[in-house]
Amino acid sequence: MLDTVLQVLLLIIIVELVLYLLNIYSRGFSSLVKSRNITISFFTVMVDVSRFNLSFRRSAVVSRVVGFVGMLNVVILILIFYWIALPSVLNIIKSLLGVSRVVEAPLVPVVPGVTIRGMTILYFLVGVGIGIIVHEFSHALVALNEGIKVDSWGLGIFLVFPFAYVRINDNDYNNASLISKVKVLSAGVLSNTAIALLTLLLLNTASVGISQYSVVIIQELDRSLGPQAPAVVAGLPTPSVINDINGTRIRTLNDLRNYLSSIANISTTLVINISRIKGLEDDVIVSELYKPEVVVVNKPSNWSRLGILVVEGLSPETPKHLYYLGRVLYWTYLVNISLAIFNAAPLIVTDGGRIIYEFSRKYGLTKVNNVVQWATVVITAILLMTGFVNII
Repeated sequence: MLDTVLQVLLLIIIVELVLYLLNIYSRGFSSLVKSRNITISFFTVMVDVSRFNLSFRRSAVVSRVVGFVGMLNVVILILIFYWIALPSVLNIIKSLLGVSRVVEAPLVPVVPGVTIRGMTILYFLVGVGIGIIVHEFSHALVALNEGIKVDSWGLGIFLVFPFAYVRINDNDYNNASLISKVKVLSAGVLSNTAIALLTLLLLNTASVGISQYSVVIIQELDRSLGPQAPAVVAGLPTPSVINDINGTRIRTLNDLRNYLSSIANISTTLVINISRIKGLEDDVIVSELYKPEVVVVNKPSNWSRLGILVVEGLSPETPKHLYYLGRVLYWTYLVNISLAIFNAAPLIVTDGGRIIYEFSRKYGLTKVNNVVQWATVVITAILLMTGFVNII
């Protein structure tokens, strides 16, 4: 599955490159795409779907609520951004100066095929698509409610990342009041926060249903403990699922941890009922099991560990739709909370950066705006570079 996903993503990128070259060197092709309202640039394709002709009754109540909640949300997310970023940057600087140990950056760049693989790439792309589409349409709807025209909307793809966009009328936007501009800009961030909270709630609900299918998987024996480790001596088969130990049902890692803690300092014989694994789906769901078998493990009192490397997985009875729904919800939550925090941060091109800019221009604080935004850009660059170094 991993190879198939990567091949499809690579094919998409190749097609984008071919379209870009055709658009540059073929006048006929260039004229054709323009006539179809298609814009092609380097690894980016955008299609104007139609004019944004949606009409509805403007609401003063919605305007006030979006303005207050949206701005409050942006302020809270900016504080969260700095709360995460500043201590990490200080620790990185200290480590470079040799004052403290090296620390990892809190940001892990998402690189398909490197930091995320296989089906996870698809879950991630679904989360990105949902987040960006809702984000852009939120800008459009609030703009219309503020009396600002939206000329058109469209869909696009950058590399392998789907996105949507809206074209707000420049004249209307430039002539709008400061508070209307802030409402429009904060709407996108607010929508991502709302999606994150909603998917987190749904994820907790789905997790309750999925948890009843949990199993403990022995991935391999921990031979770093030496050949005398109890599981190594017994030749415990791997990969396998632990069914029970001395008649005690083992369903989660907590079950295993609690049982082993109760016998940590005593000498005992463990009768471990296991089932060997025929295969794993998505590296989590056990696709099929062999018949149960019993392995006897003698644990001396001076051994607190058995010598097994375990993870929590899901049994073959797990409803696939529930599992995949949970994965989509998880990545949609993760993507949208990340988009909300970064879009709120004053990073020049972000919504938060544009809000800071509008306030600074209104009150003559342009120099303060430049200092804040460029300082934030430097902080973010340090975190991203450190994140890239960690994955190389």
